[in-house]
Amino acid sequence: IAQANAALNDELQLTEARVLVRRRGGEVDYVPPAEVDYIDVSPRQMVSVATAMIPFLEHDDANRALMGANMMRQAVPLIKSEAPLVGTGMEYRCATDAGDVLKAEKDGVVQEVSADYITIANDDG
Repeated sequence: IAQANAALNDELQLTEARVLVRRRGGEVDYVPPAEVDYIDVSPRQMVSVATAMIPFLEHDDANRALMGANMMRQAVPLIKSEAPLVGTGMEYRCATDAGDVLKAEKDGVVQEVSADYITIANDDG
């Protein structure tokens, strides 16, 4: 598995003569691009989305972090949600990337909300 920051050309092919990869058993090695089967998605996401939502994860004991990740996976949404007192910075990305957030094309003021539509007044009328 090559790192996500490995150099790629416009055809998404590896450009370096030797690429740094992880092998089975945790072994790290440099191999020719022809031997690379997979590439990481992102160098920033080392944990799942649910685990990334746990505040101060890097300071938790591993067993407690695993328990917290399992609890996050089983969580259900609240009817009347509130902003968390302590956040991780991933909340916005998680909500928008899920595709469940409606975003206005232009800035404006919400005039009316119903189960079927949202009316927003902007400078264009």
